[in-house]
Amino acid sequence: EYQTEIRLENSHACGGESAADQQPADIMIGFVPELAMQTDEYLRENIINAPGRFPVNKKWQEQGFADPRGYFHVFGIVPFIMFYNPDYTNDAELPRTWSDILDPQWKGRIMMPGKEHMAPRVIRAFLKHGNLEKAQAVDENIICSGMPPNVIEAIKNGEFALGITNITFGKISESQKIKMIWPEDGLLCMPQIMVWKKGLDETLLKLGDFMLSSKVQSLLAQQAFVPTAPENEMPEMIRANQVGLKWAGWDEFRQAMRNSGF
Repeated sequence: EYQTEIRLENSHACGGESAADQQPADIMIGFVPELAMQTDEYLRENIINAPGRFPVNKKWQEQGFADPRGYFHVFGIVPFIMFYNPDYTNDAELPRTWSDILDPQWKGRIMMPGKEHMAPRVIRAFLKHGNLEKAQAVDENIICSGMPPNVIEAIKNGEFALGITNITFGKISESQKIKMIWPEDGLLCMPQIMVWKKGLDETLLKLGDFMLSSKVQSLLAQQAFVPTAPENEMPEMIRANQVGLKWAGWDEFRQAMRNSGF
């Protein structure tokens, strides 16, 4: 059993004050853009560093998901997926990589949830950072509106050629005449992390052991998210399609977040 007297608060950084201006909580779990945007000096002064305290699967360590400085501890990864309705979008025109969706042919033909949601903001930040010469096309080609179910419905009805959501919604959409696209350069993704503020009793790091427990990791895998504990593998649906994750390391990730202004 894991019991504490810590007050829990559910929060996110979409809307209101900018993420970089927000004060960090004592313990942060999930996607934490406000910390990714901070300087190395800020992290040294304010965040517990414990490199190696929470080991990850060897595959993800080799790909750079383990923060060598030990500030950001990954417990899961949320992949993003593109999908389409073959009744309205021809297989021959499908994008083979993420940068392909920034070509002129896709102008106004792609839908994601509204910009008030975390995932679309992350995807847009990644696409702009990795395709500087096509940054304007991110705004022109991708329409952000509604919730993930609205995106699924729009693709099902042929209102847009492609949809983008996290993989859980893509998985759900498969029962609605919708097919997923498995890009050659891997699935864009959003790491879910754990961070502890300096000054806390370090016994509270045990919360991280719970997040990496088989119970929590199994729940992540059931949603087609990627569990990162050493004994876990890629979810079967992703593995069966022989696709990896598109991730360039923490330095690139942090720079993308800073460039976006989030």
